[in-house]
Amino acid sequence: MHRIVSFLLLFVLAAPWPVFAADDFAGSVKNVQGSVSVKRQKMELKAARGMKIYAHDVITTGKDGSVGIILRDNTVFSLGPESELELKEYVFVPDQGSFAVLARMVRGTFVYMSGLIGKLSPDSIKIETPVGTIAIRGTRFAAKIAGN
Repeated sequence: MHRIVSFLLLFVLAAPWPVFAADDFAGSVKNVQGSVSVKRQKMELKAARGMKIYAHDVITTGKDGSVGIILRDNTVFSLGPESELELKEYVFVPDQGSFAVLARMVRGTFVYMSGLIGKLSPDSIKIETPVGTIAIRGTRFAAKIAGN
């Protein structure tokens, strides 16, 4: 597990993070390896570096897949093989003091690192798992969720 988490962190942090302009997208795919798909509404798309991620997208990795996602506030999600994450809600409007991150970790291995929302409004971040909800009080964590 430690080796997977270390790999995922290095994978995401290997390149400089882009700065995004305010828009309706939540973030983008920073790195992708192997089989990774994004379910958006009723479409299933093959994930690619630079692909925009929106609220309600479901990101799934295959047996050989891993992906790094960076949100507009510099929050990072890294997913290992056979993982699934739904970004249920994302709001980042700092000039109005409006913030929200709600993600659901369905299965697999994850690394989470907070961005600006975690610093400005940590109570606005919730991570759901099959066994409960994680309220973010720190800046990073790793988790492994066993699949059904």
